[in-house]
Amino acid sequence: MTEDEKNTRSSTTATGKRWFAVTLIPAVLKTLAIGAACAGLWLYLDYRSPRTIGYATEQRDGSEHRVIKTNTTRIGETFTPFQAQPSSAAIAASWPCFRGNRRDNLVRETPPLAKTWAADGPKVLWRADLGEGYAGAIIAENRVYVLDYWEERNADALRCFDLISGAELWRRSYKNPIRRNHGKSRTVPAYADHVVVSLGPAGHVMAVDARSGDLLWSCDLVATYGCEIPQWYAGQCPLIDGKRVILGIGGEKVLMAAFDLTTGKPVWELPNDAAFKMSHASILPATLLNRACYVYAALGGIAACDRDGKLLWSSSAWKPAVWAPTPVALDDHRLFLTAGYGAGSAILSLQETDGQITATLDKQWKPTQGPASEQQTPLIIDGTLYTIQPKDAGALRAELVAANTETLPAVTASSGKENRFGLGPYLFADNAFWIVDDDGILHVFGLDGKTFTRLARHKVLPGVDAWGPIAFAGGLMILRDSKSLACLDLRKETTP
Repeated sequence: MTEDEKNTRSSTTATGKRWFAVTLIPAVLKTLAIGAACAGLWLYLDYRSPRTIGYATEQRDGSEHRVIKTNTTRIGETFTPFQAQPSSAAIAASWPCFRGNRRDNLVRETPPLAKTWAADGPKVLWRADLGEGYAGAIIAENRVYVLDYWEERNADALRCFDLISGAELWRRSYKNPIRRNHGKSRTVPAYADHVVVSLGPAGHVMAVDARSGDLLWSCDLVATYGCEIPQWYAGQCPLIDGKRVILGIGGEKVLMAAFDLTTGKPVWELPNDAAFKMSHASILPATLLNRACYVYAALGGIAACDRDGKLLWSSSAWKPAVWAPTPVALDDHRLFLTAGYGAGSAILSLQETDGQITATLDKQWKPTQGPASEQQTPLIIDGTLYTIQPKDAGALRAELVAANTETLPAVTASSGKENRFGLGPYLFADNAFWIVDDDGILHVFGLDGKTFTRLARHKVLPGVDAWGPIAFAGGLMILRDSKSLACLDLRKETTP
């Protein structure tokens, strides 16, 4: 190589180094910084969006759902006992599942209740702190069970409290790292024959001994059935019928399934030929057209099977984008369907001809035109439907309304604009409506003909978003807001 060639190569190398140092490195660093900022902004917006859910192990499938792969989750892996002992005091009643013994939120047997209170409100037996969420409790064997989210451990935790003292007896938990998305916990457990069954926000089913907390069996619905967890996490509450646990799956091949209560072994699996997906709604056990059946309002439509898992009918005539309230049977051949986000309500009519059942959409209306609900399931009492209207219901927004089931969607009574509530729960006990509004205020209303009369109200929960379903047994009421649980003693005369 000549001296000139050496000088030329040396000059070219030096120039390249200067270009690399002066131009390329800053450009790369700037690009990385912009990328990091964009990623941070995306994560912030993703976290803030109420329509987005995130998981540590997730795969997108191109839809509004995210398929959660949780094969490594060891459901029920950790048991935490406490030193507290069960109280010797006891009540005979129970509230073993979502919406009570008959899953209708009607209390048929109760001691006389105090419907007016002194300035300090109803008697509070105890309170407990919870992880953020809306999961309601059940009452069984003089204990209270709630599927909480244990924030410090990023875990779902089934917690057992003594009903009278509020002392925590034990927790059964498992890791489930999920981000906050309007809270985390959603569902109400179910109890029968000394077994408690829970369904976690990511589709983890866990069955435990109600007294000892021993793990009996578990099932990961996503890993087992390929189902998709809906927006805002799983919201359906397990149904126990006899010795079976009935769940809405909405999986690749299975729509509903029944599991043995004590072993978890599948008893039957209903094929998902219509490709419906899991919703927030819980399964309705009903007798329609003289057939005992299970009705599931899924995303994409609604279907029913008999108690052996044989399909009876299916319809995709009404399919709201988000479905949370459970369908309500108006009579033996009509179902009231309702959902939020402007979907309104509809009536599905059933007819049987030559052994074949057809489901036909009879009526439908927007929330401004008649009874509707966004989150809670309406009540049926003596042929009248009661519901709290969603916030997009116009003049009747957030009011308690009544409607004759034969003349729907006409409204026959309302609580009035001075009595508006929200997304909180309500039930009927001792001839009165007990309503919890968004801010944790308990309202008591009587109904005289077409007039609702407010009897009492008091703020009984310290927080906000008091949306968890109510549990009620023997005059004791379990309520929750987004971060706490409270037990009220509503009996007129409290015995030791």
